[in-house]
Amino acid sequence: MNMNVEQVSFELISKAGDAFGYLVQAINYAREGEFEAANKKVSESEKVMNDAHKVQTSMIVKEAQGEKNELSVLLVHAQDTLMNTILMLTLAKEFILLYQRLGKEEK
Repeated sequence: MNMNVEQVSFELISKAGDAFGYLVQAINYAREGEFEAANKKVSESEKVMNDAHKVQTSMIVKEAQGEKNELSVLLVHAQDTLMNTILMLTLAKEFILLYQRLGKEEK
């Protein structure tokens, strides 16, 4: 994968944004008691985030091999977006479990 810093940044932002959107959908499904759909959205999110991690890892490996990466505000934003999505994954999974528990208690 031979991309410049702008391409990498936009790739990370795009994938992290898509993954974040799937997680919001997952929480919405869980709120409605649709846990199978919620878990499917989590899985979709994880797949897209894995793709983003591959892009990120490629940059890290190149830098470890001595190829310096250009630092830009765009790249910082991309990394921040991915980090927030990773956090959202953890929270979404917890929300789904919480909604499942609440659903059982209501019965």
